[in-house]
Amino acid sequence: MSVQRIYRPALTPGTTKIDLEQEDFHYLKHVLRLKAGDPLILFDGIGNEYSAVINDFGDSRVRLEIREERRVDDPAPPVILAQAVPKESKMDFIIQKATELGVRTIIPFTSSRTVPRLTEEKAAARVKRWRKIAAEASKQCGGTIVPRVSEIRTFEAMMDEGARASLPLFFWEEEQGRGIRDVFSAPFRPDLSEISIVVGPEGGFSRDEATAARNRGFTAVHLGRRILRVETAALVILSIIQYEVGSIGAMPEGNDVP
Repeated sequence: MSVQRIYRPALTPGTTKIDLEQEDFHYLKHVLRLKAGDPLILFDGIGNEYSAVINDFGDSRVRLEIREERRVDDPAPPVILAQAVPKESKMDFIIQKATELGVRTIIPFTSSRTVPRLTEEKAAARVKRWRKIAAEASKQCGGTIVPRVSEIRTFEAMMDEGARASLPLFFWEEEQGRGIRDVFSAPFRPDLSEISIVVGPEGGFSRDEATAARNRGFTAVHLGRRILRVETAALVILSIIQYEVGSIGAMPEGNDVP
């Protein structure tokens, strides 16, 4: 059985003893049935990982001893996913899979064709759930970075943040000239120090939105002839980008397969 991973965002480097309570206690003792001496891995979501062992279980807590800490840096450039909020629970799926694909930041936003119109209270509840999904997905896939999930932005506020990336891409099904393949096969590759991608809702973007994105410095890009569902499009784009920057298709140094 693989070593269980626990997300502890407030863990301070240099800590040697720590107590886990409530949900972690129940899961470790009653679901996994772990015992004193069993190993665990803690991670803080910002690139630090800690090897620990269980010292003992109390009535409602489990005490751990941290024996080693290490920094696990991701050499790939950070990727920002700006995703127009889709209908139903599709955003849950997108956030889970985008986390597995190594996204650093997720910006949910509304556009002119966004169907869900959430009250402030419902929007806050959605964001809280999305952040929990991101943390759980990072734990399950062995990641050390939990992506930042922002509050739901307006289209204009999303562009303010996304346009600051070195390579801001705006995916629009009506774009006829440049495909994503063209972006990475150009004679002079673009600056890949930070990549932002903007994906629209089920109804796509309006022409006014595409014009506004171009005016802000985004490069309009298409995915080819196929019309993909919103949840499929985001994952296809991320997979292509992570392949191009070397995060998919190559083993990290020191983990070469013979």
